[in-house]
Amino acid sequence: MVTFVRGDSSIGMMMQNSPNFLILTNKVIEGIGLAFSNRIVTVNATAYEEISRAMKRRKNGEVMLLFNNIPLPGNSGKEDRVQLRARFGIPGGSKVLVTAGIINRGKNIEFLLRCLSRIRMNNLFLFIVGEGSTKADLGYKNYLKELTNTFGLTEKVIFTGWLKNSEILDIFRAADLFILPSKQEGMPNVILEAMGMDLLCIGSNIPGIKDILQYQDLLFNPMDEEALVQKIIRFFSDHQYSHLIKNLYQDRKKTFQFDWKERVFQTVTEGVLL
Repeated sequence: MVTFVRGDSSIGMMMQNSPNFLILTNKVIEGIGLAFSNRIVTVNATAYEEISRAMKRRKNGEVMLLFNNIPLPGNSGKEDRVQLRARFGIPGGSKVLVTAGIINRGKNIEFLLRCLSRIRMNNLFLFIVGEGSTKADLGYKNYLKELTNTFGLTEKVIFTGWLKNSEILDIFRAADLFILPSKQEGMPNVILEAMGMDLLCIGSNIPGIKDILQYQDLLFNPMDEEALVQKIIRFFSDHQYSHLIKNLYQDRKKTFQFDWKERVFQTVTEGVLL
């Protein structure tokens, strides 16, 4: 039996304020599943280390690390970069940020809004792409909209809701920088999807995200507003720094350009098929 581990589901349950007995039950069931697995494959380095210590199997090669890859770019819509920006009321010459995913408290989007409110750039816009999946998520999204209004950012922040994949790819093509300020992630495919559209990415210095981006210049503390504010300002104002970001990003992108199906077959069957 081969078990794939993408992240710690208990953290997600805690963020959704699930009852403690459900969180404990979930941990017990997961532990039983791992104990009976012949091979465990995880997608980020932190989970690999933690499971290896817990299962005491690292020397036997029964816990393995396999990153996700950059998917092939899908078909985008018919709008080009200028047309899409104009449709959302974004003037020519503007700078555009984007974040995307299931909108819940773990994504830490209020942090990004607070940072945006501190940046004195009249031509800076933010796309928030996605929707919540629970009643609590809906309350969180409403809170974000209220916060946007409080900060006077209603003209600068665009909530798109759920979009078709082609529409998301259009927004990625129209943006200058993807930012993922999450507090917790497994292996965030959304960063890899953005990379597939050659959109520069920065993200929180947390497990999962740092496995992809690695370099400190591509990472930030998701609790340090000033650090991210200065990083964004410098990215758009310092040509040498933005060039550095692009070079580091391209280096990391190469790491995730591989055939995932072939790699997973090799990982699962290693030492099994003769």
